[in-house]
Amino acid sequence: MPGPSKEVVRHLDEAELTEAIDDAQKEKQTRLIRRLCFIRNLYKGDSVTEAADRVGVAQPTGSRWLEAWNAESVAGLEPEFGGGRPPKLSEEQQEQFKDVLEQHQPLTTQQIQRLLEDGFNVSYSQRHVSRLLKKLGMNYAIPRPVQPDQPDDAEEILEENLQAALDELDDDIVTDGGFVLGFLDEAWPRPTDNSRRLWAFGKPTLEKVTPQQNFDDAVFGFYALFGESVVECKPDLTKESVGDFFPHD
Repeated sequence: MPGPSKEVVRHLDEAELTEAIDDAQKEKQTRLIRRLCFIRNLYKGDSVTEAADRVGVAQPTGSRWLEAWNAESVAGLEPEFGGGRPPKLSEEQQEQFKDVLEQHQPLTTQQIQRLLEDGFNVSYSQRHVSRLLKKLGMNYAIPRPVQPDQPDDAEEILEENLQAALDELDDDIVTDGGFVLGFLDEAWPRPTDNSRRLWAFGKPTLEKVTPQQNFDDAVFGFYALFGESVVECKPDLTKESVGDFFPHD
């Protein structure tokens, strides 16, 4: 989705802007470098969202940078605090910060520290950030993966399907003990870890991305409550593969 369409004021031409970035690099002004690079992205035709994403900040932060640049050129982007004690967030800023967090959750502690520094010129330790986030009502937990196309009533659908399957079981099979009870699960091997804890309002969730392009086979696992558990690779997740996964006469 494109960001706000507000135009960037060209206080400097492209050569002058590049020179300003070079000067900031010589002075090791890392925050100013990122902000000027954001402006250069806008010069090249990026939307605010695109330009912000390229330098690793959120769109609301980019919008504030654009307003500051349009008002005061380079001076508007210079951090307001030096090496002394950084200012704290006012109550109004805390509400603004909460809105930003709600838009971009879940987030790591490091990402939130960057949002504070880039958007509000505030530098907090991880301990201080944790206290602030708890005050704002956020939770710190391992996110629960969810399918992006999962229906809202997924649990109800599962319960109905499970009950329908149990109703179709042959009574003779059940009473004779000629069946195995357990749980079937499937997964594609993942190249990345999603077990780190994140901050979010409520329980954090992440869309479950299936990296099928990196792996040829899915993994089926049947975890038996009694009987033998089985794990096997299959080329796809079709019902035919599920059927072939179970031994049958």
